[in-house]
Amino acid sequence: PMYGIDGCSAPNHACTVHGLARAMAFFASAQDRSDVRSTAAARLTQAMATFPEFVAGETRTCTDLMRAMDHKVAIKTGAEGVFIAIIPEKRLGVAVKIMDGSQRGRDCAIAALLVRLGVLDPNHPAAVARRTPAILNRRGLTTGFIRPAPLLA
Repeated sequence: PMYGIDGCSAPNHACTVHGLARAMAFFASAQDRSDVRSTAAARLTQAMATFPEFVAGETRTCTDLMRAMDHKVAIKTGAEGVFIAIIPEKRLGVAVKIMDGSQRGRDCAIAALLVRLGVLDPNHPAAVARRTPAILNRRGLTTGFIRPAPLLA
């Protein structure tokens, strides 16, 4: 089996982005089922959304965006430009992979998708900070902006 060890030292098996999104959809629809695995998945999703500071820590994109969505959506960054979202009210799983592994591209894309899906207010400061941040030079002057692709905007 193909797998890699991530920054947390956990083994991660290879999968497609589509497969990762489908796995997150399992978590997003878990409350509709009563088997042991689904019950555990629903509890885990609710715990992540309720206590985002334990998912990634303060000032992290995961934490700030989960709070901005009133703890209704569970999200988590991954290594090398990966981000997932579990949206129980829509029974939807989302997976993003930025090919060059960039954090700012990853954060912009997930924030834009969450806005487009109607679960994140585009005017919330946490959304603005990730979806349309300014690029500053060493003197603190704005030299450019990050914007989502037109398809996401």
